[in-house]
Amino acid sequence: MKVDFREICKTLFLCIASVNLGFSSGFVLAGIIFAALFIYLHIKKFVVSVPEARAPRYKKSIAYLGLVPCIIWWVLTPGVDYGVSPFVVFIPAWYLLFLAWLQKRSVGNGAYEVFVAFNGVAVVFLGLFYAPKPCVLCGGIAILLSVFAYRRPRTALYKHLAFALLFAAFGAASFGGWQYWKSHRHYGGHWARDYYEKNRMMGFDPVAALGSFNSNYTSRYNNQVILRVWDTLAPEYLRAAVYEKYVAGIWKLPPKPMQKLYPSYYQVDYAVFESADSITRKPNVKSVWVQAALDNFGFMFASPTAIGVAAKNADSLDYYSTHVFAGANGHRGDWYYFESEHENPMANDSLDSTYLRVGKQYLGFVDSVSQEIGALLPDSSHTYLDVESVATAIKTYFLLNFRYSLHIPNLSRSRAQHDPLRAFWKAREGYCEYFATLAVLVLRHYGIPARYVTGFVHPERVPGRPYVLFRRHHSHAWVEVYAQNQWMPFDPTPPIFVREYASPSYLQSKWEGIRGRVAHLFHLLKEGEWRRTVDSWQTVTQGILESPYFYGALLILFALIVVLKFKGRQGVNRRHSTSNQVAYWISILNQAEKRLAKFGYVRNPGETVAAFANRVELHLHSIPQELQKKTHRKICSESIESLKRYEQSRWIS
Repeated sequence: MKVDFREICKTLFLCIASVNLGFSSGFVLAGIIFAALFIYLHIKKFVVSVPEARAPRYKKSIAYLGLVPCIIWWVLTPGVDYGVSPFVVFIPAWYLLFLAWLQKRSVGNGAYEVFVAFNGVAVVFLGLFYAPKPCVLCGGIAILLSVFAYRRPRTALYKHLAFALLFAAFGAASFGGWQYWKSHRHYGGHWARDYYEKNRMMGFDPVAALGSFNSNYTSRYNNQVILRVWDTLAPEYLRAAVYEKYVAGIWKLPPKPMQKLYPSYYQVDYAVFESADSITRKPNVKSVWVQAALDNFGFMFASPTAIGVAAKNADSLDYYSTHVFAGANGHRGDWYYFESEHENPMANDSLDSTYLRVGKQYLGFVDSVSQEIGALLPDSSHTYLDVESVATAIKTYFLLNFRYSLHIPNLSRSRAQHDPLRAFWKAREGYCEYFATLAVLVLRHYGIPARYVTGFVHPERVPGRPYVLFRRHHSHAWVEVYAQNQWMPFDPTPPIFVREYASPSYLQSKWEGIRGRVAHLFHLLKEGEWRRTVDSWQTVTQGILESPYFYGALLILFALIVVLKFKGRQGVNRRHSTSNQVAYWISILNQAEKRLAKFGYVRNPGETVAAFANRVELHLHSIPQELQKKTHRKICSESIESLKRYEQSRWIS
């Protein structure tokens, strides 16, 4: 038996693809089973020597039915938050592997090798997702085997090998560059800084240092979209964190949360956290969906009027007395916050003396600053000064004496050597963090409770767009002052000095609108209310799969298929038997006619076999026996007898 090395390479290629996919997806046994099936097809074809024409017919209905378990598998697969589920890759890969086997078994009878090769190569590449290093090496070997096995007959082998080596070189360069970046990303360099700035949202942290917003304005990513808020009436000030204590150039959150919030109920996959049970189920409560593009350090960006938030994949949230929700794992993603027309039950925070404190090391400095700003007050005796007059004096002083700048001269990076707030006061220039920090300390000096706030301000609104967005340069720091029995926003940063950014072009605006709507569509498809129906289907499906009646029905169906298959084979055998009989009697007729033709007896066109036999027999009887040869008479008699037997038995089924 001649050995076909190309067919062996095809089989090895498909086996490696099967095993690789099994290891990378975690279903090793399934990969081994598919490899065994491909080996079986090879042995059946070349060892048992089954003719290719007798290969099973390729049926598209089986290929379509193969989608059913894949769809069920997808429905029963748990989702992955803030990333791509590996089953997005593995489920199509297993289906393509099934198609490769289905095509391979029917090559020559409705299936083609080109589809086997295409599906096999796709499985190899998809099987490298999450694959261990040995599988990556095996994948390279499988590609080389496919190049050899499926090469064009008149194309030189070295051309295929050169292509494979070039492909491997590009892959190795990409993989090596990725590994190098991972091992060197913590060591300086503009590329590392750019990557960090692109993937982190600066200025929001349990400890906020002055200057942390700087990269939001100076990097090349300052126009990057950070938040999409699906509410055309989104607040101008969307706050994230409220800080209370300023020490050595940094602001700190309250040390402990006021209370631990647990889910009151679930909205699809989102746990709803609120101050009172079922408060957000009331009809006058509005749900606002927020999509975050970058990590948010666990803060929920929400309006001060929010009565609760709904976060995915969170079992609890920390609620601070400053009306800040935190603890939702800090990853990029999305969430809801809820607003009510009624008074916010969480807004009336207990007024803490912390918001009147100025650190000892800043008492003298703040006193001197307050004296200069106090010259703008109607009365320097601040015992009866109202909040509005002090806030106006602070804002006016900054407007007349300071310049907005992203760089402060002589600002040392070491806070131990040089305090950034004093540097700001001396240089008379800086940006929002410095203005807000100094304003908070001056307000506290005058006995007005104040706190430092970070978040986003002045969202980008486009007519006709169903959402507003905040870009990186919309991040901001401002002040909240306690007046009229509530916390009110106060922004001391001079508005005319706020850095201007070029508005997006018409095409950029349209493209952003498309991206936002697509993101919302996928959100609805993935997390929308329709999933309740899918969940119910999943419950029903799980109940069916666990029912013994289901497996009983499968057993009955299998038995019915076996019976029908057996009857079908009987019918085939019967047809084969009838066909053999017809062929036998046709051969008898042909032999008899050939023998009679030698003696001049030929059946006329349209003459039946019986009439022909009678005509020959009458002619023989009319000839005297002495004129006939013995062999002549014997052969003719036997032939006439054969014709009569044919006429009697030909139509018996």
